[in-house]
Amino acid sequence: MLYKNTTISIISRAMVSFSYGYLIVILPLYLLYVLHYPLIIVGSILFAAMLLNSVMTFILGMAADHYGRKYVLMILYLVFAVVSLLFLYTRNVYLITLFAGIGSFTAGSTGGPIGSGGPFGAVQNAVIAEEIEKKKLPKILGYAAIIEMMAAMAGSFIIPLVSSFHFYIYDLFYVSAAFGFASFFTSFFMKDFGVRSKKFLPSISYRNIANLSIPTIPCGLGSGMILPVLAVWLEFRYHSSASTVGTLFGIIDIAVVLSLLLMPRVAKYVGRLKIIVISRVFASLSLIAVAFSPIFLVAAGLLVLRGAFAMGAVPVRQSFVMTNVHETERASTNGATSLNRNSASAFGPLISGFMLSDLYAYIPLVGGIITMADPILYFVMFKDQWNEK
Repeated sequence: MLYKNTTISIISRAMVSFSYGYLIVILPLYLLYVLHYPLIIVGSILFAAMLLNSVMTFILGMAADHYGRKYVLMILYLVFAVVSLLFLYTRNVYLITLFAGIGSFTAGSTGGPIGSGGPFGAVQNAVIAEEIEKKKLPKILGYAAIIEMMAAMAGSFIIPLVSSFHFYIYDLFYVSAAFGFASFFTSFFMKDFGVRSKKFLPSISYRNIANLSIPTIPCGLGSGMILPVLAVWLEFRYHSSASTVGTLFGIIDIAVVLSLLLMPRVAKYVGRLKIIVISRVFASLSLIAVAFSPIFLVAAGLLVLRGAFAMGAVPVRQSFVMTNVHETERASTNGATSLNRNSASAFGPLISGFMLSDLYAYIPLVGGIITMADPILYFVMFKDQWNEK
């Protein structure tokens, strides 16, 4: 059976995910080495952009439920395209921050299948859940995430390819604009099912929304300390080039794809909550171990493990979230969880900006310890579902 909206949503998001594959690498490098902003300014820009994006995600999630998910999604793609097109034309720190925020440039890739890419994920999860029944939802979300991670992986590997031909790698922002416009036009053909919330603010599932949002705070803060500045951190610690980091991110995406194939299937036998908790514990331990890695290859291997554990259970978590709230408040729920996660993430680069000067080696250690609270809180909040499959 062909799910039209789901298919269009996956295709359009895959095009944007391709852009995320290289944006997470070139954005901080562009700010640091082209615009020559000090480290603290780079951290502040990422902080403000992530905070802006988190608020935007929360508001647009509710707007999508209330006014129509298709139309909000189209607006998001159009905004992404326009700001990508204009990004290299300004050196104004405020415009740079604004463009990075509303364009979701800080939403990440190695970490951004459906549900993690700012407002895109908040709306798209709800679009997919409109068509897919509960039993099939983890599997479909898994396939969607695989396709998107493969697109992000291709985006990561495009950096060394562009560098090998001696092209200006920051012109990739224009490629992002092209994919944004293509996604906008593709989304025009989605069907509006007319699912609408009665009130702009969630009023039916607010208790579960709160419980689902709380664990995202340590997850966002810990991850936000390392992922947005990972390219810079690797360059500081191991003197890694942009092409090397791009290749590493591509390998991480391969590991994530393999993990996405495995974990939803394991969850059918083990249980969704157990997979969420166990995978995130191992992801945190891997990140902590990165701080003690003596050479790049060891750190790279641990980062690959961290990516696989952190992202492999994302479709399971998304399914868990979608089935714990009312159908008319699903985008709002994604927006609320993203608000908490991304707001916390926004403080990560700000902290890292201070630590990069003298304490940069400890960033993964602190980040990993903080993220360990995420699976603990998931268990505490939903322990009555621990044995459910």
